[in-house]
Amino acid sequence: MNTRKIFCVVLAALILLTAFVSCSESGENKDPSSGADAGEAALQPDPGTEEEEPEETELTDGLPDTDFDGYEFRVAYGSDDVNYSVAEDYTGTPVIDAVRDSTLYLENRFNIHVTPILYENSRTPYNASILAGDDAFDIQFAADWAAYPMAKDGLFVDMYTVEQFDFSKPWWPEIMLENLSVCGSMYCSSNYISYMGLAWTRALFINKDLAERLNLPLPYDTVREGGWTLDAMIEYCTGASTDLNGDGKIGADDEVGFVTGSQTWYCLQESVDIPVYRRDADNVPYLDFDMEQIDTYVTKMRNLISSKDFRDAGDFFGVSVFRPGKALLCYGQLHDAYTSYREADFSYGFLPSPKFDETQKSYINCCTDRPWAIPITVGEEQLDLIGTVCEALSCRNYQTVLPVYFESTMKSRLADAPDDAEMLQIIADTRTTSFSFAYDLAFRNILGDLGTGSEGVASYYQKNSRIATKTLERLIKEFRDIKGE
Repeated sequence: MNTRKIFCVVLAALILLTAFVSCSESGENKDPSSGADAGEAALQPDPGTEEEEPEETELTDGLPDTDFDGYEFRVAYGSDDVNYSVAEDYTGTPVIDAVRDSTLYLENRFNIHVTPILYENSRTPYNASILAGDDAFDIQFAADWAAYPMAKDGLFVDMYTVEQFDFSKPWWPEIMLENLSVCGSMYCSSNYISYMGLAWTRALFINKDLAERLNLPLPYDTVREGGWTLDAMIEYCTGASTDLNGDGKIGADDEVGFVTGSQTWYCLQESVDIPVYRRDADNVPYLDFDMEQIDTYVTKMRNLISSKDFRDAGDFFGVSVFRPGKALLCYGQLHDAYTSYREADFSYGFLPSPKFDETQKSYINCCTDRPWAIPITVGEEQLDLIGTVCEALSCRNYQTVLPVYFESTMKSRLADAPDDAEMLQIIADTRTTSFSFAYDLAFRNILGDLGTGSEGVASYYQKNSRIATKTLERLIKEFRDIKGE
């Protein structure tokens, strides 16, 4: 979907406080994919004619309003995953209340009752239930480190066989589909049925006050023009450190150009398009270790993290340094804006993760999530119901929960910061999960493995390539065995 069009819808929804768009089928709805060119043309008034407001194209799930006769739709969660997808109660928290609105919408539209099933353990009960053949739940959310091994154990339905899922829709991020598909199948997903994946997406925060003091222009236009690259990011933060206490060195009390924590480097690797594993024409993954590109990436990042302009915050995502306003750029997770930065006494904004260079096709913003899946214990009739409900919920949450989450993340400042709203939409539309991280493959965190030490990329590859190849071959066999190939 056109990013500018999505951005306009989001911004209008937040500024004008319009009613939420219904995802139900309507005879007046138009498929946005068929009107993209017309929508762009509408932004350019015909010379000599009075400019007219472009007609909004309603985004719908295209599903019938089927009556499911009071079916109990059971959603299995780990104990810490409640309220990201469905909610039982209103709490007064805007984003949770928006999720609750979506839950009620589903119940009323399809005549179902949504029942969360909470498990204390994020993996064992799911395995035991499915392996026992119990029809205990309709969908499940689980920790990524638990869900993906269950996928390769053959415990989930291939989502590509669910006819209600329309993977061309924006609530199914395109890059995410590419990364989570193996040998033409996808057994668990991270789409916008939940906002947790967006909350845990790694991206850049920028301290606008510090940028102004340093006479640095905010790089929003650079992002729009496709020029926000690794080099551009490093150049932007180089020389930004300031010795505030005058002791002649950059320490904990001083300002730095770039900060991050321990849970980020494998995501940056994905964002600069070094996935290491790519797909052939049949969607079969293969090892693609681009020695030159990886050596360039590691060298540039080693230079940055060895400089006075970098600080390792000693936490997961750099919060302890960015929250008091001591860094120009912070590579962290969006959730920290919602939980930690909303009360900051400085102005901050958002930027997508950088590209490797300008030849990279698009921005990529890597995340972790609680992916969801459909257990193989459901029957064929249930699968039609599950497909309908999940597609409708994904559409609904994409259009209603995401704008509220954006607004909450930005502390209702969207009307004053349309650039940041646009950046957030770019981040949301280019979100993905690392394939190598999901399936615990070699080379999933190259910079994290090498650090600032002396080992070169070539020797690192030589030491790990054999096990990488064998591990990948085993994974491919497991997926082919599931399909009976």
